[in-house]
Amino acid sequence: MTASFDDYERLRESRPALFVNPPGAWSVILEECPSEGGPYGVCYSDPYLTLLRDPVAFKDGRVGGYLRALHSGGHGGAAVLPVHDGRIVLLRHFRHSTRQWHWEIPRGFPEPGDSPERTARREVEEEIGASPSSIEFLGDVYADTGIAASKVGLFWAAVGEPDLSLREEGIDLIEPVTPERLDLMLEQGEITDSFTLAAVLHAKRRGLSPFA
Repeated sequence: MTASFDDYERLRESRPALFVNPPGAWSVILEECPSEGGPYGVCYSDPYLTLLRDPVAFKDGRVGGYLRALHSGGHGGAAVLPVHDGRIVLLRHFRHSTRQWHWEIPRGFPEPGDSPERTARREVEEEIGASPSSIEFLGDVYADTGIAASKVGLFWAAVGEPDLSLREEGIDLIEPVTPERLDLMLEQGEITDSFTLAAVLHAKRRGLSPFA
C-alpha cells in the first residue's frame, strides 16, 4: 500500500472536522507522522471517493493505522424515497461491491457545489424520469460507521409518473409498490439497502404518504 501524507495534510487543513478527537476515544495523531506502523495518508482519491489511513494512538498505548473512506465532495450525496399515486417507486439495481441485485430508492453522489437536496432532485429525474413536485428532508445517515466517514441526506418526495422504461446504468427494473407490498418485501428480506431502510423508517415515523 502507498499513501500520500502531503495530500493528507492538505485534507486536514481543508476539512478539520474530520480530525476532531472527542474525549475518551482513541486519537488521530495530529502533531507529526509517526515512524512506526505506516504508511499513513491518502491511499486513493478520485472525484467521488477518498480512502485514508490515519495514524492513531489507541487507548492501550499502541500506535497504528486505521482506514476510513469519505466522499471527496464533502458530503455523501442523497437518497430519496419517491412516492407516486400512493406507491413507493423502487429500483432493482446491480451493485458491483456486493455483486448482487438490490431493491433500492434513487441515490447518488453530489456534483461539485451540489447541496444534498439538489442531488436528490437530480437523482430522481435521472433514475426514474420524474420531477419532484414537493420534497422533504428526512435526516442524515451514515451507511457504515465502521469505515464510511461521510453522511448522506435522506429525502421524501412526491413525484410525477415515473418512466418505467427508463434504464440508467445498473438499473434493470423500476417498480412502484404499495405499502403492503413494501412491508412484505421487508419481511421476506428482499430489501437490504441501508439508505432505503432508513428512509422508509423516517417516512413511516412521520406519517408521510403513503404511510399516513
